[in-house]
Amino acid sequence: MVMEWQVEGKATFPPFMQDLIDRGFQDGKLDGLREAIVRLVARAGIALTEDDRARIRACDDAEVLDRWVENVLGAKSAADVFS
Repeated sequence: MVMEWQVEGKATFPPFMQDLIDRGFQDGKLDGLREAIVRLVARAGIALTEDDRARIRACDDAEVLDRWVENVLGAKSAADVFS
């Protein structure tokens, strides 16, 4: 039996595969946000502790990471970034 993986010119995948693909894209975005925070904080002259770095690495909420990126502007300390 041959399975058809194309519908109206767009590839479709079984749900478990699509979930893996979606998570891969999300993980890439999250990694980019995490890297941006670390780089922006360094450019702002703010020191991060190892706990701060672990907190950034552990965060898997894009909205929170976006907020932290925005918080770097005008931040004077790591606490300002994470507020």
